[in-house]
Amino acid sequence: MTSHGAGDGTAEERPRPLVLRLADTLVIALFFAPVALAALPMGANRDWAWAPIAVAIGLVAVLVALGFGAGKGFEVGENERRPLLVLIGCYVVFVAFVLLQGASFAPASGSAWLYAAALRILGRAHAAVPDIAIDVARNGLLKCITCGLIFMMARAICKERGHARMLLVLVVASATLVVTYALIMQVTTHSCYVGGYLKKQGTYDPQGQCLMSGTFVNSNSFACYAGMGMVAAMALIFAGRRRGPAAGFDGHDLQTFEALLTGSRVVLLALAFFLLGGLLLSASRAGFAAGMAGALALALLLMRGRWRERPDLVRWFLVGAAIVLVVGAIAGSALLAKAVRAEESGTRIIIWLTALDAIALSPWLGWGLGGFADIYTILQPASVVQPNDLAHSTPLETVVELGVLAAVPAFIVVLLPWGVSLRGAFRREYRHRVLPAAAFAISAVAILHSMVDFSLQIPAIGFVVSALLGMGWAQAFSRGRPMQAAAAA
Repeated sequence: MTSHGAGDGTAEERPRPLVLRLADTLVIALFFAPVALAALPMGANRDWAWAPIAVAIGLVAVLVALGFGAGKGFEVGENERRPLLVLIGCYVVFVAFVLLQGASFAPASGSAWLYAAALRILGRAHAAVPDIAIDVARNGLLKCITCGLIFMMARAICKERGHARMLLVLVVASATLVVTYALIMQVTTHSCYVGGYLKKQGTYDPQGQCLMSGTFVNSNSFACYAGMGMVAAMALIFAGRRRGPAAGFDGHDLQTFEALLTGSRVVLLALAFFLLGGLLLSASRAGFAAGMAGALALALLLMRGRWRERPDLVRWFLVGAAIVLVVGAIAGSALLAKAVRAEESGTRIIIWLTALDAIALSPWLGWGLGGFADIYTILQPASVVQPNDLAHSTPLETVVELGVLAAVPAFIVVLLPWGVSLRGAFRREYRHRVLPAAAFAISAVAILHSMVDFSLQIPAIGFVVSALLGMGWAQAFSRGRPMQAAAAA
């Protein structure tokens, strides 16, 4: 596995020495390992878990910047230049604004009265700054920088289709490990433990039941990750390993049932249903909806322009949809039981309304990255007894913490690569369509789920989504010629 394949270029290149090729392979492995394994230590949602991963990613980024593993991945094509400049500009603005929020020379904001109250009560206080939790903001910024490094390395490394496909394989493998662990914990502790961590208040009751969450602390993030793995398995089924003629497989060929059911596809199909089972057992309504939306998006992108030409694929699509409905009806009892309980939804709406109040108090400079927990504690309604440190909506929490204006470049940093992946899925020829479509659809699971939860704020999910968006960006642009429109429907 090396990043120095022939690619789409026509010029002959001198092969790299064996030692350098081995170094490339090692660096690529060091990049993939922390991204794929981040979900295992409690979703990397503790300082002791994500901090070492961030350090490892930083060290690997230095090696990649020195030329190991990336090959020609850092080359920028004409079509790519402008969106990449916009992306880098928005990211720089985001980082600069977060630093400004913690600076004493920042303009007065909604937090000024808090620092004045602290001075009056304690006799001394820190200089008034927009950020009300500077230490938390520092940690959040480090996570964001780690995601940025992962994106840039994935963009360089995953220009090779083999590396891009390897990323999908690792996502499936990682999700499978997480769901397997969830089943073990379900049998042994009724899902009330993650390692030695008790997920419920009080003592452990052998007769008690907790929602399945695997290596994650909460079932919703677990459902999101299982859904991402399921969509990745579907993408690999479509991608296959077929080696066609020079023109490649264009999606027009009719294939028999026997030709489709290769050994690898059967394994991937089994894993997809295994991950679907974990998704259903998590009882996460939003996770299930986001997973189904990602799967549907992938199927529609790959079927675009093929509905009349490929009746065999249409039949497979309908059969797959029917199987999912049957499995959902049989195994979705926990999901349905949770759906009829409205208490959680009512509390979440109160949290969102409180977040809007926080935005109104400091609309332009926000409360600082990671400051939602503190401002919510101050504004928490008396009707809500349980403490809460997250808005259960990543876009809404972003506006609370960064303010209305600075939230825009933060959104662009995520949505622009997502849109580029979608554009690649639309405009690349069929044989090059699967990978950007997979990047868009798998990322869609986490992005859509984060509209009503906080999946993207879980480091393990954020790291994987960053890698997928980098891969989708790389695969959306052709190295040898401009992107070509797919055959018209």
